[in-house]
Amino acid sequence: MSTGSAREIAITALLVAAAAGGCAAPLQTRVAGAKPVREFTAQVALHDETLTLHFASPLAGGTGSGPLVLYASGDGGWFGAAVGMFRTIAATGRPTVGFSTKSFMHIEQQSVRPLTVAEIVEDYQRIIATARESLHLPPETPVVITGWSRGASLGVLVASERAFASQLAGLVAIGLADSERLEIAADSDDDPVPGAPAAADERPSRSHAMYPLLARIAPRRSVVIQASGDGYLPAADARVLFGSDSTASRLVAIDARNHRFGGGESAFAAALVDAVTWVSSTEEQQR
Repeated sequence: MSTGSAREIAITALLVAAAAGGCAAPLQTRVAGAKPVREFTAQVALHDETLTLHFASPLAGGTGSGPLVLYASGDGGWFGAAVGMFRTIAATGRPTVGFSTKSFMHIEQQSVRPLTVAEIVEDYQRIIATARESLHLPPETPVVITGWSRGASLGVLVASERAFASQLAGLVAIGLADSERLEIAADSDDDPVPGAPAAADERPSRSHAMYPLLARIAPRRSVVIQASGDGYLPAADARVLFGSDSTASRLVAIDARNHRFGGGESAFAAALVDAVTWVSSTEEQQR
């Protein structure tokens, strides 16, 4: 896919999602240049609870044989900008599954003990198995892990685990914070309010530094997309933590005023499509 066509697809998908207001309007009649897709939902059982999974499947002519792209929203849940990102990814024509991190974390936090990375990986495996079955993909289909905000942090934790390496095609982390504590935070994807107290959780938890974990993903490809005005971690600060780009990893800075990429939506959408295309390309070329 050329950069020009990727940008056209991405920008149109973002505008469609914004106009739809988060409802499940199909992409295939509205996204210029994209392959037709079908959107539907299914349930997966996690810890005696059910999590809704959102799917986008190419109807014909897309890269429906994989890799599978898994997208996790931010803490705010499945609406607005989070749905727009999912649909921008789906517009690339790859089989895509997404879920609400808000719902996922509330299920995960039913236990009184601290949540572990191993438990997150185990439940990602359940989600992926359900997605492969629902999308009629082979059980060995590799996975591109993507996510925004809290979803980006969960993606880094899963993608950097050795137990997941054999399935990983690559990672795209959107609005990645510097650390993750695996505790319930405020149900919002807005930038933090200066001086506001941090959300508290009575259970002890370990803080996981995100950026050092990215090195574990190589030789698989990874991309971090960060806004210049991100209230959690501006792109300039993320660059310091990330270091220089390499043949397997890139950080893309978007000129935008906040965590939602406000004012830079078009550039962000194009960067997201380019990132998913790039991290998927190695697996696609091997088929």
